[in-house]
Amino acid sequence: MTNAEDVHVQLDINVLDRLSSIICGDETPYYRAGYQLVQFFQAAGWRRVGEIDGSRRSWVRDMLNARRHDSAALIQVLLRLADPREYLGEDDVRLLVLRELNTLLAVDGYQVAYDGNRPKLVTHAPDLPRPEMESPVKLTASLSEIVSDPAFGEQLAARLEEAHVCWQSGAPTAAIIMLGSLLEGVLYDMALSRAKPGSKPNDRLEELINLAKDRGWFAQDVVDYAHVLRNHRNLVHPKKQLTQGYAPAADIVRIAWNVVVAALNDLAKVNRSPD
Repeated sequence: MTNAEDVHVQLDINVLDRLSSIICGDETPYYRAGYQLVQFFQAAGWRRVGEIDGSRRSWVRDMLNARRHDSAALIQVLLRLADPREYLGEDDVRLLVLRELNTLLAVDGYQVAYDGNRPKLVTHAPDLPRPEMESPVKLTASLSEIVSDPAFGEQLAARLEEAHVCWQSGAPTAAIIMLGSLLEGVLYDMALSRAKPGSKPNDRLEELINLAKDRGWFAQDVVDYAHVLRNHRNLVHPKKQLTQGYAPAADIVRIAWNVVVAALNDLAKVNRSPD
């Protein structure tokens, strides 16, 4: 992998088309309205952006295609799309966008990484998305081995199966809510079983994920995307979903499924060993 500060960047036209969708945010919680798209390109350093004429997606696609051979302009857009300043207070959304962006860029041999808190573009051999993210991760342990109560383990296993049925039946919102509640239940049970006598852990999913990170129960990538799932799980509140104007797609459920199953596999490895 090499630093791509001086490399000439040129993206395939199909990659640019998909990139326009990511920028618009139609399939993520970070939807950009027309005026926000103008602001995005201006923040990226593009001049004479103008106003949107026609549909948002077509306008963004035309903007990108017009500068398809302008390496510096494309780099500006890619880095701004991953810039934490674009997602103030919504870092979980940034992580989701970053994952989708890097999956797309891998085809042309690029990746966005970070130097401190600033994004940079690096190059590597062109690659396809990792197979494990394209197909469901397999659960390698019984839930009854992870939680303290075997009956609770059976209940959670049933919930995992229901989440899979929802996913396969075209009910992504229900699947994500189910997966989020499952992760919360497992983490709380594990935290409670390891709490000091007379004390109880915080039962908020955010705090439970952070606890799992602090105690080394999860790998860092699982921690990062568990927080993304946490934000999606909040779609259980209809008003939040209305405010965000967001409905998860099947691809997002695949990520959520893989995050939860990876988390369960990590917890099984801990196997209730003393902290």
